Amino acid sequence: MITTQQGKLYKTMILAALVSLVLFFSFQTTVYSSDIPEVRVAISLQQNFLELSFDSGYNLVNAEEDVPLALPGGKYKLSNANGLIEILDGQGHCLGLYSDPLYLEPFSEETSGSSFFSIDNACYGQKYRGMLEIFLDGGTLRAINILDPESYLKGVLPREMPPSWGDYGGMEALKAQAVAARTYALDNMNRQRHDNFHLCDTQHCQVYAGIGCETENTNRALEETRGEILTFNSNIIELFYHATNGGYTELPQNVWTSSLPCYAAVPDPFDDPSNPLGLSNFTEHSYARWETEVPLNALGFLLADGRTGENAVERVYVASVFPSGRVQELVIRGTEGQTVSLFKEKARTALGLKSQLYTVDDEPKSSVWIVSRLYGAEKKEHFSGLKGKCARDGYNTLRTLDEGSYVVQGKEAKGSVPYLSLTIKGLGWGHGIGMSQNGAYNRSKAGQVYEEILSFYYPGTEMEKIY
Repeated sequence: MITTQQGKLYKTMILAALVSLVLFFSFQTTVYSSDIPEVRVAISLQQNFLELSFDSGYNLVNAEEDVPLALPGGKYKLSNANGLIEILDGQGHCLGLYSDPLYLEPFSEETSGSSFFSIDNACYGQKYRGMLEIFLDGGTLRAINILDPESYLKGVLPREMPPSWGDYGGMEALKAQAVAARTYALDNMNRQRHDNFHLCDTQHCQVYAGIGCETENTNRALEETRGEILTFNSNIIELFYHATNGGYTELPQNVWTSSLPCYAAVPDPFDDPSNPLGLSNFTEHSYARWETEVPLNALGFLLADGRTGENAVERVYVASVFPSGRVQELVIRGTEGQTVSLFKEKARTALGLKSQLYTVDDEPKSSVWIVSRLYGAEKKEHFSGLKGKCARDGYNTLRTLDEGSYVVQGKEAKGSVPYLSLTIKGLGWGHGIGMSQNGAYNRSKAGQVYEEILSFYYPGTEMEKIY
């Protein structure tokens, strides 16, 4: 039984935590030598309720109540009930209605390090360490995992870099990623990008999957770099990383708008798919080279006057590039003289390209996509250069294909023919700023240690151990 005195202690603990966060946020980018506040991570839920389960007991604490609700091991469901949080046990019995916020904590501090709870309807993970804060946000139930930074990173690192790389010469790359992920997390704890939490569990921040994804290699990388972050002029840097840069790093202002220190646009031979160093164990990323077809009529939507249609676009061309080869300006010109320019990353996002490092074919091609089904699995195949070719219609009549519209029909097949499309060929996957994960892997296999890897991708930075 929890006493009134213990209930008041919970209030004091929660108040102290809030004060700690206020003090923490008052120093935006300073490197910290004192205790680091715990990380608050928003857990994505599949529905607007929370399904919990655990083996050992937990307390559900409300700051306004003197006595916490003791929950023995089992399953529970929490949902919005007219502005209050209703708690049901595994048999559907109501255990009460409570005002938010609620805090899920282990029965005792002695078991807090080894205890874990499961969020059965979480999108990206299931088992989690630490504490859980539950509250309503405009009718939506929110679940915030509160835990120490190193426990958080154990659920991040395996989702940001393949743990198996550590078995094939990539252990230093995993260490570099550990420092990068830690720097990113602590920097974002200060920026208040989100209300009521520091980070989400999606790619928008860093993918976080809790205990279930942990591996020996990634835990080792974190332990051997514990507390280490990158700083510039004694401040935590704003850190970016990506999958593969195609052989050249990039400046932030050439992708977005603002410049940042400790970034450079320089050749990266360890991530160049042509392997200019002739490395015997060079790994080329699966998206180091890519090609895509963009329908010409779809580009009509991007014209300044909003015109659409099959003949709306006359030409698409790259007007200027940066020294890295990444596109600075892409121009779309319509058949009636109208033009629109897409600058920097806007073209990449508008056209769904993998990187900003690409070229565009001068002439469009007639194309067809055919989607077929075999054994219930859908397969999409692309055929280009159909203009002037012949095909038989449903009446077995031979016809010449032009820029008109046709329908492909057949047993368990569907598609349309043809449309004019542009071929875009590119290198790399991501913005190209900061560390290339694939480049870090090749550098590690070549004998570079994680400090060297980070020094290349973040020139001018220093490694600092803050706890």
